[in-house]
Amino acid sequence: MNAEINKEAITYINPEKGKLSGECAMLKESSARLPRLSSLTGSRFWAALLVFLFHSSLPSDLAPFSDPTIQHGFTVIVGKAGWLGVSYFFILSGFIMVWSAKKDDTAGDFYLRRFAKIYPTHCLTLIIAFIFGAVSLYQYKLWFSNLFLLNTWIDDVHYFFVGNRPSWSLCIEAMFYLSFPFLFRVMKAIPEKFDIQGLIIVTLASLLVQTGIYYGVESNHLMGAFPISQRHFWVSYIFPPSRIFEFVAGMFAARLLINGRALILPKTASMTLLLITYIGSMFLPYQFSMSVVFIIPVCLLIISMAGDDLKNRNTLLNSKLSVWLGEISYSFYMVHFLVLFYFLNLTAGKKFDLFQGVSLIAVALILSVSIAGFLYRYFEVPVMKWILEKCKTKKLIILPETV
Repeated sequence: MNAEINKEAITYINPEKGKLSGECAMLKESSARLPRLSSLTGSRFWAALLVFLFHSSLPSDLAPFSDPTIQHGFTVIVGKAGWLGVSYFFILSGFIMVWSAKKDDTAGDFYLRRFAKIYPTHCLTLIIAFIFGAVSLYQYKLWFSNLFLLNTWIDDVHYFFVGNRPSWSLCIEAMFYLSFPFLFRVMKAIPEKFDIQGLIIVTLASLLVQTGIYYGVESNHLMGAFPISQRHFWVSYIFPPSRIFEFVAGMFAARLLINGRALILPKTASMTLLLITYIGSMFLPYQFSMSVVFIIPVCLLIISMAGDDLKNRNTLLNSKLSVWLGEISYSFYMVHFLVLFYFLNLTAGKKFDLFQGVSLIAVALILSVSIAGFLYRYFEVPVMKWILEKCKTKKLIILPETV
């Protein structure tokens, strides 16, 4: 995007209506791409941090505190953090796919970029999982399905949580990426004036599906420490089609913002709403607290943060440090479980007092960030660039114009 557009043609937010201004609509019709939203990049790390804290509270991953009261309190506080963090990533994926869609893009080029971004790091962390003993080479049926990102299609915890456990979500992201060209074309056929209704319908559809699962799926044994049966957990949370609503909600949220129809709340208001939702989710039936409850609050928060960037506001989220943390967030997300797994084995399940437990979590966090920064610089980015340079695709399926 050239400097002239950046400085003069973009007023984006209408202060009176809280919507994108006519200048943004002009930009949308031009060949220029919409600006990068640094706050959303920065926010990715904090979402990944929620997942890290959630995993560090689980007995199977770390749960370092010897005092049952302290451990219970920690578990209660971060007990929904993992669900929120993953839901945030799924919604943000839909938002970013629409926001960054190129006018002359092809499905082949889109798929190649997504493959180059996620798959090499997935393979590397799976190899590390073998080295650390998180999965055995002899369990080839399990890790083979994970290698090709198919394991969450199988109703068996030994499959969908095999190897590097966080990689289960990549199976769902892969489904999002594969379906995006089709979903984007369908969305283009929907008049802009129905975007709000679309977002509401998608959310209600998610609620309806979860309700159908809640009452219509037969329970079996409990899913580990979670108060939900494994079958309910799989079909409502792990089975890829059940998560498509979050992705599509993010797509509608992006188009609302692009077309000047989004409700842009102050960031403090949207964060307060999300916090209230987080606390309220603790009192809902467990299945409903894992995804559907967060859709609207997360969409509003993403729009609020994007609004800061469009108004050229300097915030914590678009600071250089936060953006860097956001850039390494995928590597961080993919290595943090392996670090926790290593620490769990290193301490042989020993528990600690408050100070020691907090210190252990802090060291695991620092080590995870350090490894992620190294992988991002010396593996993720170089390998991604190499793949994109060597494997440029022919034009296969032309995506519709950017909304």
